[in-house]
Amino acid sequence: MSAATDLDPGALRLDDEGRSRARNAATRSSAAQSALRGRILRYKADRRPVAWVLTMFGLHALVYLLAPVWVAALCVLPLAIGSMFVAPLNHHHQHLPTFRAAWLNRVYELLLALQTGIAPYGWVLHHNLGHHLNYLHQRPHAEPDESRWTRRDGSQMGRIEYTLDLLLHHQIDIFRIGLRYPKALRPFLWMKIPLWSVIGLALYWSPVHAILAILLPGFITLAHTAWATYAHHAGHYPTSHYDASVNNLHPVYNYLTCNLGYHTAHHKRPGLHWSLLPQLHEEIRHRIPAEQLRTSFW
Repeated sequence: MSAATDLDPGALRLDDEGRSRARNAATRSSAAQSALRGRILRYKADRRPVAWVLTMFGLHALVYLLAPVWVAALCVLPLAIGSMFVAPLNHHHQHLPTFRAAWLNRVYELLLALQTGIAPYGWVLHHNLGHHLNYLHQRPHAEPDESRWTRRDGSQMGRIEYTLDLLLHHQIDIFRIGLRYPKALRPFLWMKIPLWSVIGLALYWSPVHAILAILLPGFITLAHTAWATYAHHAGHYPTSHYDASVNNLHPVYNYLTCNLGYHTAHHKRPGLHWSLLPQLHEEIRHRIPAEQLRTSFW
């Protein structure tokens, strides 16, 4: 599900030569994308993100299974910091599933959920079917953004207020949206069974280690995700997709987040694979206000 995109009327009026160029460009684009596709992964570029997710999950498991309590306590913050870079990978996966096989995607979503504090299909409901449809609308609009950064009177929240508001209301918004989209709500509820089973077994086997290695790092990561998303849109009252988002063009930031910095391009085509966002960004860059193109990491 994506937000509406603009269409240039001139694109509908191509002469014969223009049609030929368009067909050739489409053929080249299709061939280029075919070279990027994998047999198990949808895109070969996802090898690095998947490796990071598996590595971090392995570290969580090692702390849970082997670390003394005092070592596990010392590992809470490092585990949370590592998982903060799993969170954008979870975001990307919820827009375009990483694996071709459905069962691999479900297993992968459990690993993502245990590290980031966001249940499977939670992103789909709150983010894809909520934020992406409504992010151009801030309160006091009748249907405001689920990741709203304004108060009821339309004034801008501070970052701490926004973070707390999102943490406190996101579950309520998920179920509210789910009532409108029951086909997305059902898998969200079904995936609670394996997720809560794993967490329940972890708590039964070693409750202290479950809290220190899974639950606490996951909550810190969730809080950081809410904190980080404030910078994507807050303070910019949009008139279109092109002036609604802040873009972080720092290469290290985009390496660590798999191109989450190309945020206008992402909202323009939410289902586009993250590895293709830089190309789309270059195509629309001239339409983005200069003050919403940042080159610093922070």
